[in-house]
Amino acid sequence: MSQTFEFFEGARTESKTPQVTVRRSGQMVLTSAAVALLGDDATHVQFGYDAGTAAVAIRAAGEGAKGRYRLRRQTNGSSLADGRRFFAHHGLKVEKARTFDAESFGDGIVGFRIAETAPAVETETEAVEPKPARGSKSKQRAAA
Repeated sequence: MSQTFEFFEGARTESKTPQVTVRRSGQMVLTSAAVALLGDDATHVQFGYDAGTAAVAIRAAGEGAKGRYRLRRQTNGSSLADGRRFFAHHGLKVEKARTFDAESFGDGIVGFRIAETAPAVETETEAVEPKPARGSKSKQRAAA
């Protein structure tokens, strides 16, 4: 009896949205739409970090630029950049792979915010008298 097999060849989907996935190791995967924001001819990138806004920036780096990393094109249309040393240098950690929407910061700089920054909220607090320190009653009497 003849069998007819249909083989799964993978689901090749290409995201049309500019996104950056940061792997736990610190490697970054840029969708083709994110690379297009850098410029299609970008072969190397540099990374920047703004600690005040927790924003990671990526820009195309020319020949001879210091601190540049090769942008390796993948078969699925995305590109891979090794950001391990960059993340270690800034003390940034990603516990598990996370995908961030990429945004244009202007001047050919693409990036994402690694942490959600909550706006500061001012609240009024009532004055509360401090409670006496815990300990033996003799220590409390000596302090009085």
